Amino acid sequence: MVGRQVRAELAYKVRSLNGIWATPPYLHNGSVPTIEALLGPAANRPKTFYLGNREYDPVNVGYRIDELPGGFAFDTTKRGNSNSGHEFNDSKGKEGVIGRLLSPDDRRALVEYLKTL
Repeated sequence: MVGRQVRAELAYKVRSLNGIWATPPYLHNGSVPTIEALLGPAANRPKTFYLGNREYDPVNVGYRIDELPGGFAFDTTKRGNSNSGHEFNDSKGKEGVIGRLLSPDDRRALVEYLKTL
């Protein structure tokens, strides 16, 4: 019994989606700047974007990512900065796929729903 309790305490705890719209950038390494980009194909996610802007993008749900004087250029092609995981894609057996490919309308509807949490 004690062993099971220890394992449960060490298990990964998923955070609530409440307020997810207010916590960009996304993924464990902050490599996806908006929810819109996260829900789209990984190949379409920005390869480089700027961190440091606090102007919110209410359409794509994240912060603005355009060049920012004094901002930090986040380059997803560098080791440890990859943004290719957790993808919605119809490729069977592809590593990192977590769900089916979302149509633009489905993706927009999901983004609008997540704004309400």
